[in-house]
Amino acid sequence: MRIHLISPTHYNADGSLHKTTRYWTSGLTLPYLKALTPPGHEVSMVDELFYDVDLNGTWDVVGITAMGPQITRAYDLADHFRRRGIRVVLGGTWVTLTAEESLKHADAVVAGEAEQVWPQLLADFCEGRSRGIYRAAAWHDLQGLPRIDYTTLPLLKYDAFKASWLYRMYFHWPVVFSRGCPHPCEYCAVQTYYRRSFRTRPVDDVLEDLRTIKALGANRILFLDDNPIAHPEAAKELFRAMIPLRLKWASQSTINIARDPELLDLAARSGCVSLSIGLESINEDSLESVRKGFNLPRRFSGDLAAIRAKGIQVIALLMVGLDGDSTDTFRRSLEFLIDNKVSFLKLFTPCPYPGTKYYDDMAQAGRITVQDWGRYDYGSPLIRPAQMTTDEMMAGFKYVYEGFYTTRAIAKRLLPPGGSYVETLAYLVANLKVNRYLRSHENAWATIS
Repeated sequence: MRIHLISPTHYNADGSLHKTTRYWTSGLTLPYLKALTPPGHEVSMVDELFYDVDLNGTWDVVGITAMGPQITRAYDLADHFRRRGIRVVLGGTWVTLTAEESLKHADAVVAGEAEQVWPQLLADFCEGRSRGIYRAAAWHDLQGLPRIDYTTLPLLKYDAFKASWLYRMYFHWPVVFSRGCPHPCEYCAVQTYYRRSFRTRPVDDVLEDLRTIKALGANRILFLDDNPIAHPEAAKELFRAMIPLRLKWASQSTINIARDPELLDLAARSGCVSLSIGLESINEDSLESVRKGFNLPRRFSGDLAAIRAKGIQVIALLMVGLDGDSTDTFRRSLEFLIDNKVSFLKLFTPCPYPGTKYYDDMAQAGRITVQDWGRYDYGSPLIRPAQMTTDEMMAGFKYVYEGFYTTRAIAKRLLPPGGSYVETLAYLVANLKVNRYLRSHENAWATIS
């Protein structure tokens, strides 16, 4: 069969498609699905963030993966291709948690991991049948995963990478070490999707990926893991093995990395230069309300100081409008972020992701204000807060974002440089770009979930 794999973009507020010409990393889903596809099929792929989808293409099967606000565009594309008589498969976190609804737009849905069901799904399609929802009976053990061709990453401009040292500094090559997260955070689609399970790949397999990337002339890595340190001893094994490679890497992490001195030291020695850390809130009551009380805000200042002392830049992820928050939380949050020299901020409003306990709780309380999935971007007012109005939440959202990225706040947070001067300069440039964006746009939109 001729199979076309699509990662859709999302709609802007005016209904246009969000596009960009450069992105700092790339997803692995499409090339990985291509590698999973049994021999005999012809596979092509496109990421709509860069490139246009050929709406008139002649394929036998279209596979679409989506999350967050991408899901509206994914459904629209799925409906379009089905009207043309092309069979459609949908997959991904959102689709898994809303499998029955998603099946209304598709001939088949992959719910959960694809390794154990994708070949069978394609075999069924070849025979003219479909089971509808394909769900693996067990998690994959992550042993011997198929290898991908890294030069075909959907958002990599390989010619630019080979020609430009600036692009080589900018682009981070994606690698996966683990899947899942064992923590119980009720708003989180990841732990819901994986049912709080957590697995790691064999270290030798990860090292093979890293050596492949390094052989291409790259030395900047992004671990796509949601929580690569969830099993600290496994993470330590990987970090020790990475030290001779002399790579630089970034990832997400819980704040717990700061509370294990050996783990933090090995992360730094293995090349960690930045971590995105879900602080979520400086209020203990807010964290307890979504079962993330293990974060312990009273320890945040010491934790962040320990990370900075290792030369690691911190990207803070913070939600505003949780049930423990009041209008005074915005001022205190901004002061905390500046005083603790956080390098970069991604701010979110609470998002009731379908399928999560948080969604169920908000729906039962009648507090969900938006059912338009295209607005589920973590930068829109989707729920009614407990201790403020929706307008006050959004005003506070804007206040923290704009206050964090003023030139005065940038200077206070990043000067004098902490750790590597090159890394600090990179974050200084990124901060100034956000400053310019916020001054030219009325509303600040958060990242895609």
